[in-house]
Formats: sequence, structure tokens, C-alpha cells
Amino acid sequence: MVTNEDVMQITEHVLGTMLELGSYADSADNLLTDRLEAFTGCVHISGEWQGAVVVQGTPELGRLIAQRFLQLAPGEVSEVDVMDSAAELTNMIGGNIKGLVPGPSSLSIPSVTIGSDFNFRLPGTRESAHVVANCEGQPLRITLCESTK
Repeated sequence: MVTNEDVMQITEHVLGTMLELGSYADSADNLLTDRLEAFTGCVHISGEWQGAVVVQGTPELGRLIAQRFLQLAPGEVSEVDVMDSAAELTNMIGGNIKGLVPGPSSLSIPSVTIGSDFNFRLPGTRESAHVVANCEGQPLRITLCESTK
């Protein structure tokens, strides 16, 4: 099955190759708690294996990712740019993870929210992998959830 190491390798590859951002595994998972306007992206994997990939990051990281994906100057990044870029990042990480789970399978369109003080849940799943990457000094949490049904 997909391990934390697999998820971290995929994350490092996507961030490094597509965005030219350095990242490494970090244990500081609490960096995303009590953050204002953090982003959360999610894609579902359906098929022989069922589950979802959740990608969460700070507002600062969301803006940096949007700058890199869309080649924008720091002052040009809008919330829509952050949401679109977070969706693309989630899709890329999720697509790479999809390649490691038993198939055939398909990937949903990503959904993204930005905000604070909300409760995000995936009922009927259990966490099967969880990593936090430090990307340019900002935390990026990736969680793989497997269906329990």
C-alpha cells in the first residue's frame, strides 16, 4: 500500500519539478492549526481502491504556489488564483498517488476551500498516510484517506 515515504516522494517531486520549490519532510504538523485562511484541496480516487487525497497549506504557501503556477508577481495573486493553483497542486499529487493504488481507478475533479474555522471531514474513511512537508518555510500537509466501506 501507499506509505508516508511514497507520499513525501511524490510531494517533493511535484513541488520541485513543477514549481521549482524545495521541500523536505517536517514533523511540525501543528503549524496549520489556528491559521487564518488556509487552503484545503481534495480529490477522490474511485475504482478498485477507494479513498481521497487531502492537501492543506498556509495562506503564504498558497500565494507562493499561485505565483509559480501562474507566473504572477506577489502583488498580483488573487484568492481565485490561490484556489485554482491549490486545485492543480491537489490534482497533481492525487494523480501521482492514484498511480500507486490498486487499479483501475479514476480521479475526481479537485475541490478547494479557503478559510478558517471550518470542519473538514471525509466520513467513511480512515487515514492511511499522512505527511507534512516544509516548503520554503511553510507547512504543506498531505493526507491519504482510505474508504472503510
